[in-house]
Amino acid sequence: MHGGGRRRPGEAAIRPSSPSSAGLRVTRQKRSALRQQEIADAAIAVIGEQGLAAVTHKMVADRAGVSLAATTYYFETKNDIVAEASSQLLHHYAGSLGRFAERRQAGPAFDFRAFFVRILANVADGHRFDTLAWCEIMLDAARRDATRRLARSWFDRVHGLWLDIAALLGVADGERVARSGLDLCIGLFFTILPLALDEAEATALPFAGLRERPDAVDAPGLERIAPREGRKAAETRRRVLDAAIDIMAAEGPGGITYRAVADRAGLTRAAPTYHFPTIEGLIGEVQVELFERTKARYREGLAGLDRAALDEEQLVRRTAAIMRREASDFGLLGLADLAIRLEAARRPAFRPIVRAHIEDQNRAWLRILRQLDPEGAAPAGAMILQALCIGKLIRIVATGGRRTDLDRLREELAYDIGAILSGTHWTGC
Repeated sequence: MHGGGRRRPGEAAIRPSSPSSAGLRVTRQKRSALRQQEIADAAIAVIGEQGLAAVTHKMVADRAGVSLAATTYYFETKNDIVAEASSQLLHHYAGSLGRFAERRQAGPAFDFRAFFVRILANVADGHRFDTLAWCEIMLDAARRDATRRLARSWFDRVHGLWLDIAALLGVADGERVARSGLDLCIGLFFTILPLALDEAEATALPFAGLRERPDAVDAPGLERIAPREGRKAAETRRRVLDAAIDIMAAEGPGGITYRAVADRAGLTRAAPTYHFPTIEGLIGEVQVELFERTKARYREGLAGLDRAALDEEQLVRRTAAIMRREASDFGLLGLADLAIRLEAARRPAFRPIVRAHIEDQNRAWLRILRQLDPEGAAPAGAMILQALCIGKLIRIVATGGRRTDLDRLREELAYDIGAILSGTHWTGC
């Protein structure tokens, strides 16, 4: 006899939840959360060390020390893995800023510049690969809708956090300073990481600029590949380069293989190898070509400008127009150039080319600043403007070219350019 009565056929037994079964569920939930955390951390490491193209379920599983079945159980697609990695990066970053805010409330006085310098120091020191992973994800956002949603969430959340920090530190005009600081920080990542700057060099960038090294070599550079002679050879070489540039824009450096280039160019598999014996050499030539195209577009944007009569308002108006065009019409090409900068962080052979391009852009900005302010213009101002333009381009293109962001460009540039020229910029420049 059972006091509760006889169970009908097919009726499941109903048992009260015991403390032990509840505890077991909690343990399983914790174990599941821990496993997902391990997989996300492994994905961040793979993206940072090898690039987004290297991410596969197997690669991440091997790095995490879990079975392949575990990664596919928790994350059905590669996009799911990338989304979780992005979420974890945002979580870590937000947590770090929150802890910073708590310490400042109870600790000694601290200003916005010191906060900014702390971030640059962290990137140059212990957070290099995490930052590389984040940069990879942001560049990928320009190519894919799924990642673009992540980028919008990230930028909106982090801008809010920077606003909170600015308010906590008593920054006047916090909205403008927070936007300027975040864009500048992101832009400087694309100098610190590819050139492998140490902490002292990284933290000096917004205050002293990038020290040029005309005779120094960071690493053995790529040997330029001489074009083959003949009209047909020149045409084939051009088709190979154009195809590689298209792939770079659509997929990043990881997508460039001889097979992919040949298929895109409509050539035999042997043709790219004949003109470019190594993939590194091909990517190096792509970098040179992209930089020359960017310079040509900027020169076109400045065409007809009377340099002798240049004033602050004209500089702001032209720069905003050029950036709107870059973001709207050439966004993927612009980010392709930046993707090679990230590759230089992993492949030292690319660094001399990247350094030469960064120095060239700094000199161009410095010439403009000296025309407007012959006595006060400094290399730091040139570095700041180059990095600000990069940071803004990444933010706008990665988030899909939102109208509000495009409409604010001129106002944002007017603030930074005006402050630099008047010597009142928040960096002290």
